[in-house]
Amino acid sequence: MQLALNDIAPTHATLGTLNGIALAVGAGLRAIAPALFASIFAAGVKHQIFGGYLIWVVLILLASPLIVVLRWLPAKAEGKFKKGHEEEE
Repeated sequence: MQLALNDIAPTHATLGTLNGIALAVGAGLRAIAPALFASIFAAGVKHQIFGGYLIWVVLILLASPLIVVLRWLPAKAEGKFKKGHEEEE
């Protein structure tokens, strides 16, 4: 994530703010996600939702949009450069 942020930041002045926001969001997700997904798993097993596999349905539904979102990353964030730009970096 840090490499993509370094490449897509509009200016060096905004890189610090963008990095801070990304770190705060990432830390928040890392704090909440384990309890949330453990609860979803327990509810799925207890109530036999999707045969106890509710967590897998939720994970697939969350991961599927990432395929679309990752397509919006600029080519520079993917390490793809147009010919002639290798020397500039």
